[in-house]
Amino acid sequence: MTEKFLVNSSPHYRSDESIRSVMGDVLIALLPALAVGVVFFGFRVLSLTAVTVAACIAFESPFNFIRKKKNTAGDLSCVVTGTLLSMCLPVTTPYWMAVVGAFFAIVVVKMLFGGIGKNIVNPALAARVFLMLCWPDQMTKYIDVKTDLVS
Repeated sequence: MTEKFLVNSSPHYRSDESIRSVMGDVLIALLPALAVGVVFFGFRVLSLTAVTVAACIAFESPFNFIRKKKNTAGDLSCVVTGTLLSMCLPVTTPYWMAVVGAFFAIVVVKMLFGGIGKNIVNPALAARVFLMLCWPDQMTKYIDVKTDLVS
């Protein structure tokens, strides 16, 4: 008797938990780090996060519409990508550059490879690398927390 060897695509571990639930848990886990960012760098951290999250949602929804696919913006994965992207950027990053990074993360890295779970690299980190290659001077402009924020 011959046994069959089954090969399936990822994910290999199945759970009854929804993607939205898992992404919600990730967002809750990111809240303390976001709060510390606000304490050390000010409220621009929140506005930068809001811009990247809004841009990620704004790019994912129309992309799904154009491809006639189900809108996946509701699963919160694009919100997680936007939040992670904002946390990888210097607080001095211009908003327009964050939007370009969100476009690269969502459209190029995530959606062109098939959506959630099919991308070969982390979309937020790939966008960080892309922005670093395109605008190295802006991406290495860090502030000294002790002197720039205290005064």
